[in-house]
Amino acid sequence: MPLREALRGLRHVLRRGGATLRETLTIDMLPQPAAHLAGSMLRDVETLAKGADRIASELAKAVLGGVHPASSSLAEIAARGDHGELFSAAAYPALRDVLLRLGAKDAFVSEAAARSAFAAAHAQMLARDTAHAAIEETPGTDDKAAAEARMAAALTLAMIEARAIRGLPGGRETRVAASALEPVALFSVMLWLQSGAGEEENEAALSAATDLAVALAGDVETAARAGDAARIAALYLEFASHV
Repeated sequence: MPLREALRGLRHVLRRGGATLRETLTIDMLPQPAAHLAGSMLRDVETLAKGADRIASELAKAVLGGVHPASSSLAEIAARGDHGELFSAAAYPALRDVLLRLGAKDAFVSEAAARSAFAAAHAQMLARDTAHAAIEETPGTDDKAAAEARMAAALTLAMIEARAIRGLPGGRETRVAASALEPVALFSVMLWLQSGAGEEENEAALSAATDLAVALAGDVETAARAGDAARIAALYLEFASHV
């Protein structure tokens, strides 16, 4: 886990560093010969950054392998206990996929923070008597869905608290406003985890969950920023079956 996090962090810093430099240096507004010198310097720095990014990416892929959204449901993940390994393994590639769909391709997802968030949410749900045992043992589909929705809501708020998503863009070229990116991305993944989609349906289900979360962006952001777990759970319970 520490090695994965470090390699991903290095890759993120290199990519964001190049983007920040391009945004900061307004070369077209500089007089000559300063503009020419600044342009030359920027090209040299970008070449260096791209080379370092390529090395970091290749190293990350060699060590980590490819990452694809897993097909575990939230009920299955909760049944495994409070360590969070299965959750972080599912959440990391799914969040990366959703963030790309939302136009936030350079955002950083912390797998370590996701594990920490799962442990916190799991402990909270155990204290309320609605943890994995409730999801698995509650009679009736409706009751199980409600327990799963409550777990998803607790996880959503715990992921925000743990800052599992970092380095989000300003929202100029994203599908939702900058302030909504984090809750909408998390809502998308939690909807998908409750959908029961099989491995062959992962991509379609994640795409549908993202589109639905974008349509609900206003409600999702409002509930998340207010820390309203009951409202978030109600949204999950109402819309998870639509994915």
